[in-house]
Amino acid sequence: MKRKQLNSILILGALAIFGIIVLQLYWLAMAWQIKNREFDERLNIGLRHIAEQMATKNDIKLPKKGLIEKLSPNEYLVNYNDVIKPDILEDYLIRELDIIEPGLKFEYAVYDCFTDDLIYGNCCGVEEKTKKEILKKLPNIEKYTYYFIVRFPDKRLFLLSNLKLFILLGLFAIIVVFVYIYVVATLFKQRRLSELQKDFVDNMTHEFKTPLTSIRLAANVISKSDEINKNDRLAKYSNIIEQQSEKLTKHIERLLNLIRSDKKFDLKIEEIELGNFIKNLISGLEHELDSKNTIVNLTIPVKQIFIKADKYHLNNIIYNIIDNAIKYNENEKKIINISLVDKSNYYDLFIEDNGIGIPEENIKDIFKKFYRIQKEDIHNVNGFGLGLYYVKNIIKLHDWSIEVQSKPEKGTKFIIHIKQNNE
Repeated sequence: MKRKQLNSILILGALAIFGIIVLQLYWLAMAWQIKNREFDERLNIGLRHIAEQMATKNDIKLPKKGLIEKLSPNEYLVNYNDVIKPDILEDYLIRELDIIEPGLKFEYAVYDCFTDDLIYGNCCGVEEKTKKEILKKLPNIEKYTYYFIVRFPDKRLFLLSNLKLFILLGLFAIIVVFVYIYVVATLFKQRRLSELQKDFVDNMTHEFKTPLTSIRLAANVISKSDEINKNDRLAKYSNIIEQQSEKLTKHIERLLNLIRSDKKFDLKIEEIELGNFIKNLISGLEHELDSKNTIVNLTIPVKQIFIKADKYHLNNIIYNIIDNAIKYNENEKKIINISLVDKSNYYDLFIEDNGIGIPEENIKDIFKKFYRIQKEDIHNVNGFGLGLYYVKNIIKLHDWSIEVQSKPEKGTKFIIHIKQNNE
């Protein structure tokens, strides 16, 4: 993935998470306001009901305005207009508040106009020392003659307990943030390591190419020498040097191609007659195929098939698949069937072998970088696990697709779907 694309995705992800957190906080604040408003409404109804019951029993009239006043977030005053008996009030409070919010703890104080003092009582087991501290904080309202105050010490906790779902969602959002930060940090670390790896391989392969070029030139000069050609033994060794240096050069080229395939580069697209192209490729491999006891059966339509592709990379695609078909084949006679079929919008290139095949559970992984099937009987097969990764990348760059069909001990079939030129 390109750096700009990665940065864009990370920024969008960060903005999305930030938006989710802001929404969570907004919903939590709104839910708190709603719950607090509902609590106040229910409590007002309950306290009014208590005052009306007590007034009816004592045959008094309640004030038409200012019956209930909220002194603080958890303190409420009821203007009663007559003498209040604390024990009777407590009985009413217990019964009424148990209906409104079962189990909610409360404290109350009754104003005694004769002593100009507040008589404190509670229904939540407050110690005597705490009672005195609370009593000091209770307000003395001069504008009312008879009143009582109800205080709810656990109101905040009670409301929070009714917001468990919102709080849980908030915690999940926080967890998502930490996971996102961890993933981003890991992603940047992996990207840095990947870039270091690519730079290392790139530099290493370039360093190898210089001496290999010199070796190939020297081997070429030696192989043309009359003195060497007269000596069969020296001629054989000279040929080995030339062949092996050529083979190593191809390996290095594949590594370089792999590195380039991860980066943006321009393919040299040109029109190719696919049938002759494949024929020439197979013809150039005759010596290698003969030495490995491999037969290639080629089936190509009589009609010429023209496609647009990069010659160099198309050659590497087909060669890599053929090379794997030879390496992963334990038969004495190795057979590779290559056929080209003209479909409606595609040309299908089939490359089928009679090799050891691929287990079904491994097929999805064979195009991954450095992936090699772990199997005891193929541990000595040379390779980097990069060939099919390179094939997949180049095919994708051409806007083609590749399909694999395989069964263990039955062989493998690669199908390359090549787009037709419809201009």
